Amino acid sequence: MTAERKAPTAVDLLPATRVRLAETAAPALSRRQRAAMDRVWEAAVRRNPALFDGPTAVLTGLCADGDGGLLLSWARATYRYLALREVPGAPACASLFVSVLQPSDDGRPLVGRMSPSTAAPGRWQLPGGTVEPPAGKGELDLAGLRAHAARELAEETGSDTLATALTPWLTTRGAHGNVGLLFTAPPRS
Repeated sequence: MTAERKAPTAVDLLPATRVRLAETAAPALSRRQRAAMDRVWEAAVRRNPALFDGPTAVLTGLCADGDGGLLLSWARATYRYLALREVPGAPACASLFVSVLQPSDDGRPLVGRMSPSTAAPGRWQLPGGTVEPPAGKGELDLAGLRAHAARELAEETGSDTLATALTPWLTTRGAHGNVGLLFTAPPRS
């Protein structure tokens, strides 16, 4: 499997007992591809001025590792690189994201609405977000994803759930090849 472009309606559950991450270089772009990416990004910002071109970890590949696990290849980039999915012939870059399912003590899941600065303002979803690359030359691993998920949960809901309390639950592949690692958290009142 690769980070191929997929129809935006499909969501696959990826069977994996383990997830490993490997940093790769950002996709090489021709001048034409870079200019087209910039045009698509600038048009998106005109439609939604709250978008920002901050750092993100883009998914550049996905494959089974032969031992029931997944190998996710990622690169340090900015949100602008996700505009490549609208550029014919450009290398595919997908989002890598984390989400947290934290039920209330009566079993209802905690959900929220996406902010205006996102690609889908107003959409209801589990707390989470696009993965940011670690600082400096730091490695991205499952512990880092868990910490990122706990940070997103705290920012979006005020929950003080520790990263160590989060349990990997599902890995999904959806629209545009985006891959999400979903964690469960202990119930909260």
